[in-house]
Amino acid sequence: MTKPYSLRLDEQTHDDAQDVFANLGMDFSTGIKIYLKKVIKTNGIPFKVSNESSSLDRSLEELKSGNYKSFNSVDELFDDLDD
Repeated sequence: MTKPYSLRLDEQTHDDAQDVFANLGMDFSTGIKIYLKKVIKTNGIPFKVSNESSSLDRSLEELKSGNYKSFNSVDELFDDLDD
């Protein structure tokens, strides 16, 4: 038995997702079903959900604050990594 569902999405999100699903050879409904099956299988969201900044964001902050190391050669870099 299937149950009808209603999903409210902005048009751009719907269209973008529909395009991705179509490129994978499925319709929108099948794509959503696959996602929900994965939620059930993993007993959670099947990807990391976080408020943490990305490594790029952290690196840019370090660069702006001057909190970073610099090296004059690749050998210096590897020596530091070995320490």
